[in-house]
Amino acid sequence: MRGTPRFGWLATASLAIFATTVRATDLVTLAPPTWDTYAPTGKEADAISGDFVLRNDRVVAVVARPVRMRNANMTVRDVGGMIIDLARRDSDGGDQLQAFYAASPTHDFQFAGVEVDEPEVFDVERNEIDGTNQPRPSMFVRARAVTLRLLSKPRPDRPLVELRYTLSDDDDAITVQTTWTNDTGRDLTITPTDALRAERTFEKAPDGSSKLFWVADSHFGQAYGVLAEGSAITSKSDARYSYLNYSVDGQAEVTLPPGASASLTRFLFPAADLFGVRAVASSIAGDRLMPASLTVRDSSGAPVAGAEVSLTIDGDRFGLGRTDARGRLSARVPDNGSEYVTEVVAPWGDRTTVVEEVSPGEFEATLPRPGFVVAEISGEDGGPIPCKVQFVGKGGTPTPDFGPDSGEVAVGNLYYSHDGRFRRALAPGSYDVVISHGPEYDAEFTELTVDRGAEARLAATLRRTVDTTGWVSSDFHSHSTPSGDNTSSQLGRVLNLLCEHIEFAPCTEHNRLSTYVPHLRRLGVEHLMATCTGIELTSTPGDVNHQNAFPLVLREHSQDNGAPMLDLDPEMQIERLALWDGYSEKLIQLNHPDLGHVFFDRNGDGEPDQGFRGMFGHMDVIEVHPPHTIFQPAVLERGGRNTNNTIVNWMQLLNQGHRFPGVVNTDAHDNLHGSGWLRNYLKNPTDDPSKIDVMDMVHAAESGHVVMSSGPFLEVLARSNGTEAIPGDDLALSGGSATLSIRVQCPNWFDVDRVQVFLNGRAVEDLNFTRESTPDAFSSEGAVRFDREIPLTLQEDTHVIVATIGEQSRLGAVFGDGGHANDLPVAVSNPIFIDADGDGFQPNGDTLGSPLPTKAN
Repeated sequence: MRGTPRFGWLATASLAIFATTVRATDLVTLAPPTWDTYAPTGKEADAISGDFVLRNDRVVAVVARPVRMRNANMTVRDVGGMIIDLARRDSDGGDQLQAFYAASPTHDFQFAGVEVDEPEVFDVERNEIDGTNQPRPSMFVRARAVTLRLLSKPRPDRPLVELRYTLSDDDDAITVQTTWTNDTGRDLTITPTDALRAERTFEKAPDGSSKLFWVADSHFGQAYGVLAEGSAITSKSDARYSYLNYSVDGQAEVTLPPGASASLTRFLFPAADLFGVRAVASSIAGDRLMPASLTVRDSSGAPVAGAEVSLTIDGDRFGLGRTDARGRLSARVPDNGSEYVTEVVAPWGDRTTVVEEVSPGEFEATLPRPGFVVAEISGEDGGPIPCKVQFVGKGGTPTPDFGPDSGEVAVGNLYYSHDGRFRRALAPGSYDVVISHGPEYDAEFTELTVDRGAEARLAATLRRTVDTTGWVSSDFHSHSTPSGDNTSSQLGRVLNLLCEHIEFAPCTEHNRLSTYVPHLRRLGVEHLMATCTGIELTSTPGDVNHQNAFPLVLREHSQDNGAPMLDLDPEMQIERLALWDGYSEKLIQLNHPDLGHVFFDRNGDGEPDQGFRGMFGHMDVIEVHPPHTIFQPAVLERGGRNTNNTIVNWMQLLNQGHRFPGVVNTDAHDNLHGSGWLRNYLKNPTDDPSKIDVMDMVHAAESGHVVMSSGPFLEVLARSNGTEAIPGDDLALSGGSATLSIRVQCPNWFDVDRVQVFLNGRAVEDLNFTRESTPDAFSSEGAVRFDREIPLTLQEDTHVIVATIGEQSRLGAVFGDGGHANDLPVAVSNPIFIDADGDGFQPNGDTLGSPLPTKAN
């Protein structure tokens, strides 16, 4: 039976029909009345209003609205008419799929209709015209089976392509059918190909030809399968994409004479794991698999949740999954006498290949019992405190690997705890443990012995020894999976920021507005970290045309949540960003720039010109990291090529009158020590994150009331005749002299041994203090490592920058064995502008002994 369309939007009350009827298939257009009921969730969910949802009681799929410029995120682009979200409805993991391209997006699809079988409700409206100047279909459809039809727009050099997405009651798979029709009047050759994007933590089927293609992510608990009707699949995968090639009537390339057609049908389906993919595939193909279950216990009989189970048959990976809270994994497996090898790996690392069949189809495996760490980490008030806890095996004990760097609570050998309380299984043995909460707190370094079957208590009090009264720690630039260039959990990013004691962090995903608020609310820690919606608008060239901005208005469920479009012209892009939200006040930051390219060499030919001067009036701050290179030349040699030293170039710019405050940020893309190793301290009226006003952050940054740091807390204050100035301020000199007050604090896990004053960008030898040359200026006890008032006598207008560094120190164990553990602790103030002659500050034009930079070669 085919339903007949009737036009008109169903009343919202009709949703009750969809919500309460279980055994049927729904096709709806996402909109405010349908969003909460139908929009899927998950780490990679990308649906917006106007997309289509196909759903039955088992699976939910989102087909992106077929319009041009429909992008899922920065790198998953042109998804109009493609499947962008797909999940089992009984899956805790939710959507983990970036996209399934069932045909080339360059075919430019449009809505072509809906077909139904045994309809209950059929309401389709396609009268609305929106900004795309195309009919916007709006639907509430319920039936035993539903097909969404899409057609490509006619092109003189391409076949007409029809896409059909079908879902029936009780189906575990979306049926995807592509039909190519040659309406061009000449022979055309087609190559039936799909592309599936699933990244990083997904294991993928080996390249080559097989009946079933699969990807499986055992950590996040999601897998996908593709099975073609009447065709093997030849796959080739790279880090991001898997390309699937099919044959039609036995041909990998099909030549269509004029008027001829060819069709390909395949089945796309989600599952909790690779075992689930195999079960669905066998059901579709009519293969016979036997039900089986494996229960994993430890030697005390306790169930082992989260044990990874891998089944290899005749040397090939058949299944991969994890046990549930009962220690159980259910699957369907062949019963054909093949050679089976089952490996079970405990979350704490123990493993076994010994599996016993206790009754037909029922198997058991026993793992050695783990030990447990029971943590109670407190603040000085005895209450809970966020913290990062790092476990390093010693004396032959392996260092644990809790999960990938894109994870959430347990990442690599780290445990991020939002309240300092947790219980975690660990392999028996000895561990060095580092407990930290950012550089304002002393870290706790301790040892832990874990015995099998026993609980090892991990108790510590984290003490805030560095006094940052009046200053707020911030990171203006970091990312997670909505950015599209990484797969890190956004909840994991928030935990990383929180446990590193970042007190203000705007959410700045690439080309997409987003928010951290739901994660903070879920954890109950909104009072510990202030935030707002922001963006990194990311185009090319990357050394010029990446700009952060915050705060911005989040328009949920719209394309990119209401973000501005990028532009290949940096001047146009930054102007658009500045004018966005009705020319609202916002901070605009130039990200990781080549300042020679930006300011002096627009065309990159190595000859000075006026740069991208149209950008200058819209920029508020400039990223100048890495800060430690302030002690190095203006041009650095790296990897056999010369690069511009950004922070020195910044001081050259200051001398030319380009008065842009400097900032440093992590640009973090993973959650394993990703945030925390760089930060900005901003002057602020309150030290309570719950009371931070975002515009106070904006104004502090615009004013240059910023000290940049990888850890040390540096205070700089200039005084003359009773008037005081902090970084970013102007100070009128009285009597030709001023006093410069410098104070440096460190926690117990790194040190500084040098303080250098720069006058107009030049390191002054008489104002260079080191532990070796001036040992009395430094302390080795307590948080205050340097505290001195320095007289300045100035004959000309001078901007004063102070830097401190631990040349014989490192950030060390708090940041693990690699990565930023070897970074030098360093802090750099923004300049104080001292007017020596009373006519206002005038830059001196000094290029610091090097030519003004051009684009690095």
